[in-house]
Amino acid sequence: MSAGRAFLPEALANGARAWGFSLNLYSLRSERNWGIGDLSDLRGFVRIAASLGASYVGINPLHALALLEPRAASPYSPTSRFFLNPLYIDIEAVPEFARVAGRRSSRERTERRDALAALRVAPFIDYPRVSLQKQTALRELYRAFRKCDAPRRADFEAFVEREGPRLERFAQFEALDEFLTGTATRHGWFAWPDEYHDPNGFAVARFVQTEGERIDFYRYVQFVADEQLSGAASEGETLGVRLYCDLAVGVDAGGADVWSERGAYVLDETIGAPPDALGPEGQNWGLPPPDPQAFAEHEGERFAELLRANMRHAGALRLDHVMSLRRLFRIAAGQSASEGHYVEYPQETLLAAVERESERARCLVVGEDLGNVPDGFRERMEAAQVLSYRLLPFEREFDGRFKPPASYPRLAVASAGTHDLPTLAGWSLGRDIEARRAADLLPEATALDAQAGRRRDVALLLEALAEHGALSPDEARAVFAAVQRGEPDARAFAPLTIATYRYLAQTPACLVFVQLDDAVVSFDQVNLPGTVLEYPNWRRKMAFEVEALAAHPTLGAIAAELRAERTQAHTN
Repeated sequence: MSAGRAFLPEALANGARAWGFSLNLYSLRSERNWGIGDLSDLRGFVRIAASLGASYVGINPLHALALLEPRAASPYSPTSRFFLNPLYIDIEAVPEFARVAGRRSSRERTERRDALAALRVAPFIDYPRVSLQKQTALRELYRAFRKCDAPRRADFEAFVEREGPRLERFAQFEALDEFLTGTATRHGWFAWPDEYHDPNGFAVARFVQTEGERIDFYRYVQFVADEQLSGAASEGETLGVRLYCDLAVGVDAGGADVWSERGAYVLDETIGAPPDALGPEGQNWGLPPPDPQAFAEHEGERFAELLRANMRHAGALRLDHVMSLRRLFRIAAGQSASEGHYVEYPQETLLAAVERESERARCLVVGEDLGNVPDGFRERMEAAQVLSYRLLPFEREFDGRFKPPASYPRLAVASAGTHDLPTLAGWSLGRDIEARRAADLLPEATALDAQAGRRRDVALLLEALAEHGALSPDEARAVFAAVQRGEPDARAFAPLTIATYRYLAQTPACLVFVQLDDAVVSFDQVNLPGTVLEYPNWRRKMAFEVEALAAHPTLGAIAAELRAERTQAHTN
């Protein structure tokens, strides 16, 4: 039976409407990072968000990825959902760094400085080189840590004790993957000799006895990552800004979580989505489904542990594909997504865990309920006080017109997009359609029809914005003229971006999130669903450094609109 309802902050429960920014941490540039956005960049942006009046900063999943296969960059295909991606560590903020840096020769310092400068200015994240630099540095830091003073060591031991056997298994997996695969192109337990497939087997026990230091290194890496995420969350909370974290729907079959608990997964099937208007062929996400029986055992305690791990530093948690609480679309090996089938999951057991852990952590929950939503599911989530996820492009009337702000539900997050969708400016120009055509996902004739349909959609959006006072008729005409010219001019599309968030600010939704890529009027989306190598997914960096974002005029204008509209609602 359900334990009650998920946590909702008192102000939101009493009618206040808050707002925040959402961003992809890896994409942040800064004057000091090592070619990928890191947890110090997050900390810096939290300060900016606080200065602009935001209450939340949303981030992509920070789950651990295959460190030894850094080109596997999707944050939604992790090796483990319990632990963190070490690439987000700010190496220079680790306490051991000062001791290590002082030992380097002038030549070594120059070589590293030049290598990092090249990684920093590159338009895309070079994951192999970033990973090499960070892994090398982390090993240096670990050697220094082994000689550290007692208080530092005590903090580490406390972390290890808190994380318990799950951290031990994860560290064993990481060490084994390094030891058994080395520089091979394929990583994960599928690529290991059979004798290591059983985490409780003799070969693994022998490895643990002989490779303790190698395993301890991976404990240390997680300790440092957790320490830095905790610091960002704590500073944000002091400033009135909470982190809005993201829990991916599944894990990689060859990763640590599956190896550690093989019986909890069905390895001859994968999960995805059935054919629909957005994906006529269906979708196969390549992730193994959890076994419903394993979820049901012990009243969903394993799922509760997963929630606790992801709520620890969060004020809000997004559940990717929240319909998985009720059912998952499963595809047997060798079949296409169009041949898949639904399997039911113990919804009430899982939902009770969500409610219980949400209250325990004082962490509100957002359910990403896009796609094929079963009848009655949204109503059940609303009763549990799990916020719905409402994106502007999909909030339409039957005739295609955009729904007015007043029609959005109260218990919801409203935004203009997500990582799988184009930015507002890119959507207006049909950049996603062109990208799909270039990747051979759309025939030329279909792409031409889609572009014509997109121009009609832009006209409908401009009409809705003007009707509700978010955009003047003159501004609407100017934006549409820019659409017809097809030029990616940020100044021309800034009024559309500001007006769209002004429109969303009017909704009763208790949370509105501003996509940071929208706020700086970017034209390129971070991920193009259905592609792997055809598009630079999860690699594109922002055009602006974190240090410059506070002064960005469009970002500032959007923040001013949300402050005025949402503060007014709070005080009235």
